[in-house]
Amino acid sequence: MATKRLSDAKLRARIGWKPHKGQQEVLGSDSRDIVICAGRRWGKSALCAYRALRVLLQDNKRICIIAPTYDLSQRVFDYLIKWIAVAFPSLMAGVSTRPNPTIKTPWGTILECKSAENPTGILGQTYDLVIVDEASRLPRYVWETYVFPTTAQGGRSIFISTPFGKNWFYEKWLDVKTTNGAFHFSTLDNPYIKAEEFERARLKLPEQVFKQEYEAQFLDDAASVFRKVREAVNDGCLENPRQGHYYIMGVDLGKHEDFTVLTIVDRYYKKVVYWERFNKIDYPLQKERIIAGASKYNNAKIIVDSTGVGQPICDDLLHDGLAVDDFKFTGKSKPELIEKLTIFIEQKHITIPNNNTILDELESFGYQLTDSGHVKYSAPQGLHDDCVMSLALAVWGLNPGDPRPVTAMMREQQQIQRIVNTRKQSFI
Repeated sequence: MATKRLSDAKLRARIGWKPHKGQQEVLGSDSRDIVICAGRRWGKSALCAYRALRVLLQDNKRICIIAPTYDLSQRVFDYLIKWIAVAFPSLMAGVSTRPNPTIKTPWGTILECKSAENPTGILGQTYDLVIVDEASRLPRYVWETYVFPTTAQGGRSIFISTPFGKNWFYEKWLDVKTTNGAFHFSTLDNPYIKAEEFERARLKLPEQVFKQEYEAQFLDDAASVFRKVREAVNDGCLENPRQGHYYIMGVDLGKHEDFTVLTIVDRYYKKVVYWERFNKIDYPLQKERIIAGASKYNNAKIIVDSTGVGQPICDDLLHDGLAVDDFKFTGKSKPELIEKLTIFIEQKHITIPNNNTILDELESFGYQLTDSGHVKYSAPQGLHDDCVMSLALAVWGLNPGDPRPVTAMMREQQQIQRIVNTRKQSFI
């Protein structure tokens, strides 16, 4: 038999948890499905851990915590373990972390963590309670194909997340408003968060990141870093090199299954004129392709991702006498790189070809706010960002005052002007 049922007051006292006003409001809901759209550090994980604990103390129940990754699913799990270790230490014998975090009780109730990286593990399963953490970042097909059927026999569900544009999580939030299951809170609705901390985040972060992550606003285009991508598309035609033009090549080197991408832009006209993408070839051949592309485009300046395995190729190119700048991705440099590309696209300072691979990567490229409060840019799980990074590296070398191409007409005009100046001097 399960532990004698405790009242909410006694259970909260036993685990040392005092819910704030917003958490109490959610706990008072009797909706079968609850969707909580809330800013960072509002207290979503603690709330879900408490709901899970209540079910865990009942007989023969099944609970599932699912998130985009195992690491994310463990946030609620970690709260549970902390409380169990203090209030119900005998249950620690049933805790395991491999192959996935699990709690098994003597009274037949089981809690397990699952990841959207491997959702097949919940196929055919039914649960009394499903907790979906970082729900807005869970792919729609995982929700529709794997998660939704698990509660079909009357189980309850809780979806918690900051928003990520207006995707299926937004649709679910709208749907449960009719059953009083939809809740919306900003970070500042947590009384334990100081207003000055909130304001520091407002000043530090890009506007759309702050609105989404702290104010928990559903924004039309917030899921993507790059807006107005389609407005930056030209006629789709790449160009052969032109005499007198200056070029920059951005090189994102592939690792493992990733692609190596070469992107060349005209320094003055700010246009992508060359693009190449390949993978699963040896580095000597990759080096040859880089050299061939740069040589063809008037000895283009090369900016290389030199992080990790990229450094040897960068060194080889320098040794061969090419104009090379190395760029190392760090927690500071990568956001700066992406933010410059963002400005160039939004302000139409760069034109890109009508290429589906490039456009798909740009439009799906997103961000996450780390636990330390830093913006981390990356492609969604399972997708590539090689084209994005190659383009960003090429744009990194662009400036408003880049030299104009020296055309034949310009050279003729310059020659005429020199003759005129010489004749003027002869009369002085």
